[in-house]
Formats: sequence, structure tokens, C-alpha cells
Amino acid sequence: MPSIIDAFRGVTRFWWGDRGLSAFLLLLFVSLFLGPFIESFPLRVVSSLFFSFLLISGVVTISSRPLPRFIVGMVAVVAIVLRWVDRFTENHTVAVWAAVTSLLFLACMTGVMLIRVFKNDGQVTRHRVQGAVAAYLLFGITWSLLYQLFELSLPGSFSLPAVHHLDATSRQEIFTYFSFVTLTTLGYGDVTAIHPTARMFVIMEGLIGQLYPATLLARLVSLQITGQKSDGKGPQDISK
Repeated sequence: MPSIIDAFRGVTRFWWGDRGLSAFLLLLFVSLFLGPFIESFPLRVVSSLFFSFLLISGVVTISSRPLPRFIVGMVAVVAIVLRWVDRFTENHTVAVWAAVTSLLFLACMTGVMLIRVFKNDGQVTRHRVQGAVAAYLLFGITWSLLYQLFELSLPGSFSLPAVHHLDATSRQEIFTYFSFVTLTTLGYGDVTAIHPTARMFVIMEGLIGQLYPATLLARLVSLQITGQKSDGKGPQDISK
């Protein structure tokens, strides 16, 4: 029993440390960019497993207190179960609740990641910069779930390209694509928002896509200067 407890504490320390930010970014890249290059069903299942592990690892990073971690952990478990059920069924209610629970968890995860990136401890490291990139990717994934929820709750909220069958996989791929096109303000126009509320959230994501990099850069520079003044040393090496 002590060895299990020690192992859990070691995992927690890893995810709460700077290296956990880099590991989380790697999981995001795998779960986000692996799927579109996979055509076979077994490998798509592997991609979904990576996303499930991403949610599980995110629970550890939420809080060091047991109660918040337990609450968020329950939300993550429900999200994972509903996501897998949605993969193998075409139940509209399951799809809606899968989107709701995943949205709640990832919104919370994004907030925690931003707090860790922007915390005022005067240290800017390579891992922290990678955590900032992870937060940017979380914006895109979170908004894609919000768009999926809109289309499930209010069909016709978006003008979508013609697809043979809009199942869970194709719906996720289409709105993930649209979300990141919006976040980066590319705006190809092949997917457009029609419902007024959906349009409002599209505008919000576009603004975040523009403001976040500028705010991040200013904050990191400020932390770097503060760290130099407090240490009385020269420029810090963020490659550590």
C-alpha cells in the first residue's frame, strides 16, 4: 500500500511540475492531429484512447485538493464513458451529454492551464512556454465541443459541407477543423455559423485567437524581467 501511495504522489508531482506541461502538450498533439491521418477503425480507437488518457491526466493537474479532483474526476469519467458510447451508437441524447460533459471538463482544464502558465513566480521555462501552447490548443478543442453542442441542440446552426453521414467521428472532425480555422482567423468559408448565438461565439473565438498570443507574449516578457530583477542575474535560459 505505501508503494502505491508513493507512486500516486510521484505521478501527481510530475503532472503538477513543469514537465507535466510538456507531456500534456504532447498528448494534445497526438489526440488532435493523429485522427485525420488514420483511416482504419482499430487505429481510430487508439486515437480515442489517447484522448481518454488526456482527460484522465488532466484530472491530476486540476487541483492538489482531494474534493475538487474528485468532482472533476467524476465529470471526466462520465465524459469518457459517454464519448465511447457515442462512438458506437447514434443516440442523440448520448451525443448531447457527451458534448456537455467534455465541454465542462475541458473548459475547467483550460482555466487551470492558464493559471499555471500565467502564475506570478518569475520563472519562464521551456515547459511553461509549451504549456502556453497547450492552452491555445485547448481553446480550439473546447470551442469545437461548443459548436458540436450547438449543432446537436439546434440543428442547422451551421452551414456544413455535404457528407454522406454525419456521425460522431465526422462531426468531431468538421467542428475541430472549423474551430481552429476560426481561432487562427483563416476563415475559409466552407463552414459558416448561421444561428445568431453561434455567430457570437465564433466572434469570441476569433478575438481570443488574436488577443491570446499578444497577451501571452507580454506576460512572459514581464515575468522574465521580474525574474531577472528578483534574482539580480542576467537573462534566464528558457530552454531548461
